[in-house]
Amino acid sequence: MIPGDPRRTAVGVLLLVALVGGCAGAAEPPSRTASQQPPEVKVERDRKPVEERFPQFGNFTGVEWAAVPLGTADSRVPGPTDIRISGVATLAKADVQRLLKEYDWVAAEVPPDVLGGIAPKVPKGAEWRTSEEFTSEVTRNVYTGSFHLDPRAGVMVFDAVNPSPAKGS
Repeated sequence: MIPGDPRRTAVGVLLLVALVGGCAGAAEPPSRTASQQPPEVKVERDRKPVEERFPQFGNFTGVEWAAVPLGTADSRVPGPTDIRISGVATLAKADVQRLLKEYDWVAAEVPPDVLGGIAPKVPKGAEWRTSEEFTSEVTRNVYTGSFHLDPRAGVMVFDAVNPSPAKGS
């Protein structure tokens, strides 16, 4: 073939189009099927996981919570999955008094932010209080979390990412 040959130019253009077309198609992630969609948030009432992770709540009388993996689950990417857990715990009166005595609680600047399945469980019109000292003790500064207490209703709303069981649980 001679330089500037139209056949050579045509072959080059076709190769370029095929290469660009192949790359463009590969850049888009495949759409998810229904079986690959994240499951709906299931509200749990099992006390043990909450007791193990948040023993500072004391002997609560009831709890509703949910947990979901964060991000997009992808079996092609190895490694741990971050888990977010949100819930509402009804505390015993004695534990509400203990928490008020042991920690400095201030009016919350923002209401609790929880998973969608838990949001309807959060009492309306509550007077939320938060405590940096309580949060630090619960999380041991190892994971992120927020804890909102309404002393009048005796309710603790919690939301945390990767809460690990407390030592000795």
